[in-house]
Amino acid sequence: MKLSPIWDIAFGLTLATITYWYFAENRKQRTVSLTRQILFYLAITLMAIILVGPVPHKAVNTFWIHMIQHILLMMLISPLIVLGSPFKLLLSSTNSQAGRLGAVLARNILVRQLFKAEVGFGIFLTVLVLTHFSPLANAGMQNSNIHSLELILFLVGGVIYYYPVIEGNPQPYPVPYSKRVLSLFAMMLPETMTGFFLYSGNRVLHSLPHHTSMSMGLKDQHTGGAIMWAMGMLIDSMWIVLAARDWFENERLLAEAEDE
Repeated sequence: MKLSPIWDIAFGLTLATITYWYFAENRKQRTVSLTRQILFYLAITLMAIILVGPVPHKAVNTFWIHMIQHILLMMLISPLIVLGSPFKLLLSSTNSQAGRLGAVLARNILVRQLFKAEVGFGIFLTVLVLTHFSPLANAGMQNSNIHSLELILFLVGGVIYYYPVIEGNPQPYPVPYSKRVLSLFAMMLPETMTGFFLYSGNRVLHSLPHHTSMSMGLKDQHTGGAIMWAMGMLIDSMWIVLAARDWFENERLLAEAEDE
């Protein structure tokens, strides 16, 4: 299976446009810290590596590389984007078309519902299950266009989930810190169990390229599952620690305010 170079062009132009907008908007507003800017640019760099060039072309025929794309987009790049505060810039912008579009979307009641913590949790979990244990998973291994659309689902689902549980942007529905930590901890279970099922399964769960034997396909699947199992726990633990730190810092500030 071959990946059309149109996807390289589409992803490349999209990333370049977003990067230019973020840089220009932040230069005007100067409201995002240097640390958050670095995290955002790191997210863009990682996306460029796994969405443009040889990696995505290899991933359409190699399951464990596809799993790395999945893990990075859903579990690492998505929260890095949120930490970069792009939505803060978008909603504060008054002169750009993007800012006007952001204001319209922010007032839309249906769009706002997406950023409730429980809704984001459900969307993330649905994407996780559908892209690994449904006909969509197999379709993604048979059709490179569906494979690329899955990558977009990973990113969108991840951003929607992490938006309310990680700080850095305006919150239409503020989430208590305890609920943030609990949500992140609860999400670790289905993520790691997905990796475990892929690693421990004794049959291939998706179609294989014509040149790949069943034994090679099963080994590929086990490798992808092991990577998700291990990396999922490591990355999720990092976000849990971050949310817990924000919680403790908030409690400290509240205690200091009460003492004054």
